[in-house]
Amino acid sequence: MTNDNVSVLYTWGQFAPEFALVALAVLILMADCFTRLPKRVYAITAAIGAVICAYFMNTEAYYSPFGMIACLATALVLLLAYDYHKVACASIGGGDTEEGTTELYSLLLIACAGICCLSVARDIIMLFVSLEVVTLSSYVMAGYFRRNQGSIEAGVKYLVLGALSTGLLVFGAAWYYGTTGTFALHPGLLADMFARQSVEFQTGFYLSIGLLLLGAFFKAGAAPMQIWIPDVYQGSPTPVSAFLAVASKAAGFAVLVAIVMPFARLYNLFPDKVAVIVSGIAVAAAATLLVGNLGAISQNNAKRLLGYSSIGQAGFILVFFTNIAANNTVQCVTSYLVAYMLATVAAFFAIAMVRTQRGSEEISAFRGLGKTNPRTAFLITVAFASLAGVPLTYGFMVKYYSFEAFVEAMQYQSGLIWLLPFMIVGAAAGFYYYFKVLREMYWEKPQEGDVTLQVPVVTAAVLTGCAIAIIWLGTAPLVFIPN
Repeated sequence: MTNDNVSVLYTWGQFAPEFALVALAVLILMADCFTRLPKRVYAITAAIGAVICAYFMNTEAYYSPFGMIACLATALVLLLAYDYHKVACASIGGGDTEEGTTELYSLLLIACAGICCLSVARDIIMLFVSLEVVTLSSYVMAGYFRRNQGSIEAGVKYLVLGALSTGLLVFGAAWYYGTTGTFALHPGLLADMFARQSVEFQTGFYLSIGLLLLGAFFKAGAAPMQIWIPDVYQGSPTPVSAFLAVASKAAGFAVLVAIVMPFARLYNLFPDKVAVIVSGIAVAAAATLLVGNLGAISQNNAKRLLGYSSIGQAGFILVFFTNIAANNTVQCVTSYLVAYMLATVAAFFAIAMVRTQRGSEEISAFRGLGKTNPRTAFLITVAFASLAGVPLTYGFMVKYYSFEAFVEAMQYQSGLIWLLPFMIVGAAAGFYYYFKVLREMYWEKPQEGDVTLQVPVVTAAVLTGCAIAIIWLGTAPLVFIPN
């Protein structure tokens, strides 16, 4: 099979939303150079641009569910950066100077454009280039608070471990090209590969897929490539942590979809050979569920808790890939990412608000909010309840989808039954560590010096909107359940 038979062609018009995001990022930088507008204006402008791009990502011409999630997440993160402006100014330039904040907004847009390109990539070259756009931007953003030692440390750790994942991805791409003669991810090509009987050839092919999956696991926050997440989430600026937790995770799963889903069409033809890849993903899912959920139990820092939470949630999403023979796998993955985005962004808004006014990101800084700020505490409760999977929330519905996908996968591979205990332990552990925050809000009394939080308008709007969406989507399962 020649490369011409499996070539992937792209057109300039196909990437119009991505070019628009990059153009907006450049325009914001240029405007910052030649005008004296308040820097926060650029955050709002960038957020509006990201929302418009999300709209186009939902049209037939540019349809991309992962791109749409990335754009919406980026818009919400930019609004978070708007409310986090005071802390950002102090951590970047020192004092009240706003210098250096605009570049952060532009980097978020550029990283978002990279994720949007990832979501339409169907060959390894495009995957690699797009992923590097996201990764290089994220390196800079993680260490952006140059007056904060934790941020600098987070940037360095992310850079070192990110370089390792890039090396694995490149090595996997080299093996893939060496065994197939092309970089295209095409079901016809894969069928030709599986039809060959050479043991040596198939060993090299499986090795290439395994290395590519490890590169994707890094962005998705899945084991064994999850080691960077807790430290980087804790040390990075809170808006950047939110971006890494939601938009960057969507990028990782977009890569997984591009790598894994071509095998779905081959399941009926080569069930035993596809089962090797499914089994590898199942092992990664089990390890991810265990590491993420058990690691979160002992955490006292709210951002670090959400870091381990991010790992645990990735485990439930990976379960969908054990059922790749289903027609709704991608839809279920995107549904889970939407639920995770709504709850996680709301949680990071709450952390940023507490950090700005009480000067701490520890879980204990939430103490007494149920008494001093009952409405805000309720909205935060909805977000963490959704992350835990409490019924009547969207988080419960998507966890149900995950267990349903596992049951369906058992019809094809009954040997996967061993994965069920890991899922049960992960779901049960979530109820404990997420409710640590709720215990501080409702059971602990405010201490002397704990200020009553003044909820900014943007934060109040986002928390309210996310809570309404979580409850609405969680109580309308007959309408929104994947088909």
